[in-house]
This record gives sequence, structure tokens and C-alpha cells, in this order.
Amino acid sequence: MDTFTLNWHITEACNFQCQYCFAKWQKREQKELLHTPAKVRLLLDEVAQLPVLLNFKTLRLNLVGGEIFLYPRDLLNIIQEAKARKMHLSAITNASLLDQHLNNLIATHFETIGFSVDSLNTATNTAIGRCTKKQAMDVAKMKAHIASIRTHNPKIQVKINTVVNLHNQGEYLGDFIQDVKPSKWKIFKMLPILDKRLAISDGEFQAFLDRHQQFASIISSENNDEMTQSYLMVDPFGRFFQNGQEQGYFYSEPIIKVGVCKALKQIPFSLEKFSRRYLMHAGL
Repeated sequence: MDTFTLNWHITEACNFQCQYCFAKWQKREQKELLHTPAKVRLLLDEVAQLPVLLNFKTLRLNLVGGEIFLYPRDLLNIIQEAKARKMHLSAITNASLLDQHLNNLIATHFETIGFSVDSLNTATNTAIGRCTKKQAMDVAKMKAHIASIRTHNPKIQVKINTVVNLHNQGEYLGDFIQDVKPSKWKIFKMLPILDKRLAISDGEFQAFLDRHQQFASIISSENNDEMTQSYLMVDPFGRFFQNGQEQGYFYSEPIIKVGVCKALKQIPFSLEKFSRRYLMHAGL
């Protein structure tokens, strides 16, 4: 394994209101870093040191939110700065804001693009909060965007992310997976950090996995323990953070203030769990 993956949650803002979303951070009095190009450069200079510090060859910067395409100009700046530092790029989106211009941007700059899909049912998506004020997630439009992106870049890796929760735990997503044919399908048990109302049992999570066993070759599933401390994450304000489940979040000091080395030591992160996850699922 030569590549280390860093997840930067560039914004808390989102046009969906998913009940289980953990993208809520304490520091609302500050502007998110993505809006200040000078701070973006400083942050990327610091995190560019991670491969050397952790004994990897390259860095993959995974851009997540919130919804990253709410701020396309700021996102493009991050993309350009990351590529100037020879970082590989991936991202996660709910696809609701995509158009032909953004599809071209994704196809041009990203090696992997992930789509959040919890249900194919309008009522379920509405209950979860996977909707805008006007409508729930549009599955047909998402499929069209995926096809468009692949037309411009046939080599791009398409990933589907699914959070199994109280509302969708009994559903079957196999028809969608069969149509889209992603290279990876990450299935998470809902992590009850800020809201426990949609939490499910281990048995319900396993039942969902069993129902989709035909896709086992592309599935990477993670229960709450496997998710904890196995990701290295940066919040919108430039701090490393980790979830402590019942304790909420652990934060480092701002990376551009104290440097990446000191900030990394201030949060719990298991390189062993990170490596085990990537070795087991070949980078999924």
C-alpha cells in the first residue's frame, strides 16, 4: 500500500438534511478555510508532509462535506492547489447540484468520485432527510450524471456510499448497483455520534449485507468500531478530528497554527486500523 488517504471535510454546508449526518463541527464563529485561498495553500503545504511522516509514497486527498459542489469556485482552487502538490484526488457528492460543467470538472480532475445513495425510494429518502426543500434525491438524474462523467473519463473509478439506518435497513439496492456497476460499494452502519434516533443493531446491519451478498466482491462494509480512529480527517476549519462515539469529537489545534506533526499527535488515530482496512478491501 503506497498511498495514504486524507479526508478533508471542506464545508459543513449542505442542501440536504440527513438526520444521521456527522458533518457538524464546533467553531461557527470562524470562516471555513476553503473560502480563504492563502489558508488553503498553508493547509495543503502542511498535509503534503503526511506521506513522509507515515511512511507512504503518495497522498490521496478525498474531498467531502457537507456538499462540496455548493462552492465550485473554491473547490476548483483546492483542486488546483492539490494537483500542484502532486496529490491524487477523489470526492464524495450527493449529485443534486451536478450539471454538464461539473461533470466535466469531475472527469478531468478526479481519479475516484463517490455518490451517496441510501435508498431508491422517495419516501425513505425524505424520511432520512436526503432531500432539498423541493424534492428528494433523484436516482434517474444521478445515473445520467454517472454516465456523463464516464463518457468523458472512462477510467474514472465510481464508488457508491450507503449508510444503513433505521429507515433503509430493510431495503434492497441491488437493481441500482447492477445498473451503475460501481467499482466499489462502501456500506456503513450508521454512526450515532450526534443523533441516535436512526441507529440500528448489529443484526440489522448484517441482514442488509446478507441481502446484497451477490455484490460481495465490490462491497467494503464497516461497523462502528471499524470506522472509529481508522480515518484521518480534517474539519472545515483545518483541524484534525476523530469521533469518540459517546464523547462526540476530539479535535487537534489548527494544523496551519501548530504544524501537521504536532496536530497529528493531538488526536487518536490508528495507523494499524487504517492499514488493515485498506489491505482487506484493496483501497476501498
